[in-house]
Amino acid sequence: MEGNIFSIEIICQGKYESWEFKNEVARDELFNKILERFRQHAIMDKESEIDDTRILQLSATSLKIKEDGQVDQQVPYEWYEADQFETILGYINNEYPKY
Repeated sequence: MEGNIFSIEIICQGKYESWEFKNEVARDELFNKILERFRQHAIMDKESEIDDTRILQLSATSLKIKEDGQVDQQVPYEWYEADQFETILGYINNEYPKY
């Protein structure tokens, strides 16, 4: 049996929230809106030694379970300044019902 899970997740200082979508297209649309809206708060250098208490990680999970039981998972992510948690959470909670 094939099963797919498409979600957006945010993780920040031990806080975790996620939203599931019916399909990848809807999820990607909202994910891209979030990227655009908050790009000025993005942390571009993911290679640097940044204290993880200062990071909010936004990810878009695509989990595809194939008929043979194999799992294909893709999780693109972006980092933001941790002080944006409440703002980004509020934005997603406001936009999510539209999807």
